[in-house]
Amino acid sequence: MTVSLTAYDKEQVDYVDPNFRMKIWTITHPSQINSQYGPWHYHEEVEWIAVLEGTMTIETTAHHYQLKGGDVVMLGSNELHRAHKYGQSDLVYMVCHVDMTAFMDPSLLTYHAAWTGRSAHLTLLNESIIKAPSERQAMYNLLNQMHHDMTFKPRGYELAVNACFKNILYTLIQIDDAHVITPMDPQIALKLRPALNCIEQQLESACQIADISSQMNYNSSYFAKLFKKGMGITFNSYVQMRRMKRAEQLLLTEGWSVTEISGKVGFTSPAQFYHLFRRYFGCTPRQYVNRYRRDKQLTSTAGSYAD
Repeated sequence: MTVSLTAYDKEQVDYVDPNFRMKIWTITHPSQINSQYGPWHYHEEVEWIAVLEGTMTIETTAHHYQLKGGDVVMLGSNELHRAHKYGQSDLVYMVCHVDMTAFMDPSLLTYHAAWTGRSAHLTLLNESIIKAPSERQAMYNLLNQMHHDMTFKPRGYELAVNACFKNILYTLIQIDDAHVITPMDPQIALKLRPALNCIEQQLESACQIADISSQMNYNSSYFAKLFKKGMGITFNSYVQMRRMKRAEQLLLTEGWSVTEISGKVGFTSPAQFYHLFRRYFGCTPRQYVNRYRRDKQLTSTAGSYAD
């Protein structure tokens, strides 16, 4: 299938709470006579779709999945896809976007490359989901519970949602007979763990691969290959990603200027920081802060009305 791409195909996911990088919501599509195809698009986030009522089809460039109530499908990072909506009854479905890097804590280092899509084609897991109805039902129930908790936000809901989400990942591994998810070699993880700790401590400085490899007593060329093999991403790309995550945290929790924050995450040039931030988040740092404050204010207002 030939697919035409435009500059607008990459979807930017806006999180209500940028410190909890998951978005889950329901969409209602009224019944209609004619079929409707959504636009081809993609995003960094891994996506789950669960149909509550009605029928729809999710298409990738290589597969299509016909879904009805109770069905679940997942789409890997940067997987080009679109929705085909049809039927004589209303369609109600749930969408869950997850920034996988935010949920890969140090204890899950060996799965980092696989679950972020760096070393695994996650969409292939749908073949296992189709063949496992009881596990599919379990994931469907977990997604519903996550949606409930993120909607009503009981005290400690982040812990409950995190637990449900990790349970979904565990369920997928249990039914992954094709071994799509392959953990990192434990020996590589053992070598990389102290290096990742060093990177976190040096994000404010130059944080060059030569310095980190020297601290680990490795040759730079060997360490670069080891890092790429284990993490599924180059050293420089990983450092940039971590700097953007740190900058995001500082923007929302500190009263510093953008120039100060750019220095706090290792940039000597604010212009370079602006350019990279726009590439990651689709807006300027100031626009990002204003949007988050607006969304937070709207959420607070909605809560006061509910009271």
